[in-house]
Amino acid sequence: MKYNKKNTKKKINSRSHNSNWFVEKTEGLKVFVSRNADILKFAGTYLFFIGFFVLIYIIFQEHFNFLSSLTASTLSALLGIFGVNHTIDETVLHLVDGISLRVIDECTGIYELFVYAGCVMAYPTSSGKKLAGIAFGIPAIFSINMVRLLSLAFVGLWFPSIFGYVHYYLWQVTLILLVVFVMLVWIEKIVKR
Repeated sequence: MKYNKKNTKKKINSRSHNSNWFVEKTEGLKVFVSRNADILKFAGTYLFFIGFFVLIYIIFQEHFNFLSSLTASTLSALLGIFGVNHTIDETVLHLVDGISLRVIDECTGIYELFVYAGCVMAYPTSSGKKLAGIAFGIPAIFSINMVRLLSLAFVGLWFPSIFGYVHYYLWQVTLILLVVFVMLVWIEKIVKR
């Protein structure tokens, strides 16, 4: 075997270059983390609470079944107030003209409430203000969700051809924006006071 000085130098330089690269990247990561510590703390805490809420929901899902019935009953009462002829069969509303709406988990607003509650719990403020945020957010998000379902019922009655678009696209984006709005109202009216 022949000794080659050139290749040995190349290997040594490549090793030191790799270790310098690692040190530079590690230092860059440390700087990034220190500059964004508050954001990273919020994001980590938020993800923890979302995971916790979802885990509780999965474990005790049968105890949350009442939400579908409550949502369907509330929607039925609202439709009655607006004079819409319908019948209700547990969680299915049969509107005049043969349109039916089935209220499932996703229709109850529970997932939007998890997103909101996760943000509230992760936000850096006192426990009392977080509790006030949850107490404010539950009825606010439930009310917004009922407006969504009521409007979907009327879209289904009057414009059934665009029901899918309104349900799956328009209201999904709008609901996200409204959850952010509820969060901002909580920050402005309760946290900053």
